[in-house]
Amino acid sequence: MKITIVHGGTSTEQAHSTINAGHVEAALFRLGFQTTMICYDAAMIEGLRSLSPDMVWICVQGKGHGDGTIQAVLDFMKLPYTGSRTMGAALINNKIICKELFRGAGIRTPEWQTLTLDEYQTGRFKTKFGYPFVAKAPTQGFSFGIELINSPEDLSKIDRVFAYDDPILIEKFIPGHNATIGLLGRPKGLMVFPPVGHALGGDKENYVLLMAGSPAPVVPRRYPEPLAVEMRSLAEKAFVVTRAETYGRVDFRISCEDGLPYVLEINAVPGLKPTGTYARGAALCGMDYDTMIKTIVRNSEES
Repeated sequence: MKITIVHGGTSTEQAHSTINAGHVEAALFRLGFQTTMICYDAAMIEGLRSLSPDMVWICVQGKGHGDGTIQAVLDFMKLPYTGSRTMGAALINNKIICKELFRGAGIRTPEWQTLTLDEYQTGRFKTKFGYPFVAKAPTQGFSFGIELINSPEDLSKIDRVFAYDDPILIEKFIPGHNATIGLLGRPKGLMVFPPVGHALGGDKENYVLLMAGSPAPVVPRRYPEPLAVEMRSLAEKAFVVTRAETYGRVDFRISCEDGLPYVLEINAVPGLKPTGTYARGAALCGMDYDTMIKTIVRNSEES
């Protein structure tokens, strides 16, 4: 079976995409697949026609890339690919739409509102929930276009968020720590991994660890069973309501105030480093890295 891995591109995430692709290619090679790598650029379509792969492994995300753009191209070319279909990828890549879907499905998520550039520049901006809050560019991944606003003195940081999108998402800050849950489709149904934690502690500075260029360390953590069960249920609901397929990752904030889990977002193309949260979640289910990669391929064949 020939698999072409599409990576890179011109988005803010190209370096992380290429690193991710390298880990995937190494695993596919060990599994006996014929692999090629191709960059996401203007020559990609002609390159795919020339290679004529049996499947395309998508390692790009973000606006103009994995937001349904490459999925639509591959659908048109009638090439099978990994991950969510065009509609699901488009929904998942827009954090504002996801918030609306979460609200409709009764999925607990931090309070939020939208903010347009015009409202911001004309001073018509006031949060419903005060400070601190988080300003997010809705179409960016890997924590690009995200700023923690602790007080009115920090408002100028929002300028950096508007460099990516308009409108943007304003979200109430939840003191606590971060956790993720991976999901993996299998022939007998969806596998929902146990939660995997990031750096511990309830201080606000902990949030900065999730921003671009400063990844949060993955740490072992035991969650009380009722909390783990609720998180897995919320993750599955988020996966279903956003039309996700094949595999994905749901990010949580665990509040140190009320002890409840809040869904922050869902990722259609999660990082697949062997030491990352997705792979660690699979390992907690007894699945090694290569088996996880092979399962994604087989599941994609059936999508």
